[in-house]
Amino acid sequence: MSPESVDALHMTHRDEFSRHVKLLLAKRAGYRCSVCGKATIGPATDPDRALSDGMAAHITAAAANGPRYDASLTSQQRSSAANGIWVCRMHGNEIDADTPGYSVAVLRGSKRIREEVARKELRLPSGQTDATAGLIELPHADNAYTLFALVENQPYVYPTTGALREQIRIAKEPPRILDLATQIIIEAWQPHPDVAGILSTLVSNNFDLWQPTDRTLRKLRALCEAEIRNDDWTRVAIAEPAAFALAAKGYPDVHNRILARLVENPKWRDADASRIRQYYGSVGVEMAAIIRHWQDQFRKGLLRAHDVSRVMDTLLSVNVTHGDRPAYRQLLEILRQQAQILAQHGEEHLAREIDAFFNSVQESHRIGRSRGSTLDS
Repeated sequence: MSPESVDALHMTHRDEFSRHVKLLLAKRAGYRCSVCGKATIGPATDPDRALSDGMAAHITAAAANGPRYDASLTSQQRSSAANGIWVCRMHGNEIDADTPGYSVAVLRGSKRIREEVARKELRLPSGQTDATAGLIELPHADNAYTLFALVENQPYVYPTTGALREQIRIAKEPPRILDLATQIIIEAWQPHPDVAGILSTLVSNNFDLWQPTDRTLRKLRALCEAEIRNDDWTRVAIAEPAAFALAAKGYPDVHNRILARLVENPKWRDADASRIRQYYGSVGVEMAAIIRHWQDQFRKGLLRAHDVSRVMDTLLSVNVTHGDRPAYRQLLEILRQQAQILAQHGEEHLAREIDAFFNSVQESHRIGRSRGSTLDS
């Protein structure tokens, strides 16, 4: 065999997943896409057959010329379940095409979140159904009453907003539905805070599709400002995502003030931390979401520091022995860079507070490791 043939063979060699690994990835994801959450298996018209729309995609490429290739991995590591993610075929094609937005961190975060959700679904009592099933009607909502009815009885948790996010992306007229959502947010702000919070999160998650009028933006801004003026940290679950959406549309002042309160004011931070723990359900899911947010290509400027108080709380929530784990180290690095972003945008005081917090966490980790070494000796 000529050297050219050897090179060609090397370039085309792929470390494919075994059938066992593919089945394991599918089962751990609950046979749902780790990106959009849709079912990837179901009945065919023929009662003796089933249809599958799922596939195992590589997080880092199977071959040297593929997307996100990691030369440091062995062939065995590259074809292991740790390097795979279960997705629907549409998102599998996007991942394999190296579509922008699918970094290694984003894919690992999406995989972690799907597996955490599948773990919770597995523990549901017999006969209990998925509360988000009815949200499949979202793309067909044509008035505020219908949309409100879809959301009214939903819990304000990650599976709800995640299901809404995916449904809005397949709707024929996402701006129309987001406009209805904004109307409900304004009207439900006081009497139905959970509905307003869910829909504020929906809007903030899809601000690139949102097309509000200046009048609508002013109304939302006034509602957020009222909570800041009243120092009402109990309303952070509504005001915080709404302020993020406002900042993404060119009204950053309210968001900056809420961000400052979340860093400086223990009551605001504790209220947000308590809400976020309930929202995500576990520290692992929260960590994965923070890392995914950090990689979001649509977040610019101070929006990149949006999760800073949650990073601080998460670092305090995990045991110091986690300090050697990649996700923990990545959170520390994100926190350091968020401090730099705040300083670059004129928030030097907040940056100094975060730097001091960063140093204290590092010192706690050093002491914890030192004590652990002493106990082991």
